[in-house]
Amino acid sequence: MARAQDAPSIEGDAEERRLIDRSAAGDQEAFRQLVIRHHRLVINVAFRALGELSLAEDVAQEVFLKVYKALPGYRHEKPFTHWLHRVAANAVTDALRRRRPIVSLDGMEQPPASRESDPLDVATRHDLQKAVRQAIASLPSHYRDTIALQAFGELSYEEIAKTLDIPLGTVMSRLSGAKRLLRERLGDLVHGEEANTA
Repeated sequence: MARAQDAPSIEGDAEERRLIDRSAAGDQEAFRQLVIRHHRLVINVAFRALGELSLAEDVAQEVFLKVYKALPGYRHEKPFTHWLHRVAANAVTDALRRRRPIVSLDGMEQPPASRESDPLDVATRHDLQKAVRQAIASLPSHYRDTIALQAFGELSYEEIAKTLDIPLGTVMSRLSGAKRLLRERLGDLVHGEEANTA
């Protein structure tokens, strides 16, 4: 059964490889097909980070422009989606540095429906989201890129390791360091939110 499921992905990989090679050679129709295949993935990564569809669309355009320019140098050693995730994560962190709203991290993007009508609660959560966004943007780049892939790209540790081409232990260490720094920088805000939700 596993073999039957593997066959389409091998075919798909071969087709994608052809699209990548043709796009790198300047074939705009091939690139359009590549964008169609991966547009949703990039939009999802950007939307989870920024919370607004229009901003996610802007970031997606940036991502695909960067991809188009960089494709002639792309090598097939690692899966295209891993490379694309990395480009998207970098674009998201650039957008965060420009202080675009609204960031989400570990499920903080939406208040529970029952509390949404409380203006004080909404304001408090908005302040927390803003603080998280600023704290992520201020992280050293190796921490910021790693946590962006986990939080916004929803990648597993193994996928992050492949995307960044680093050992699994380094991924775990960077995520631990990033979360420690975020806790330190957010301090009272996070503790206050925990107290409010208790």
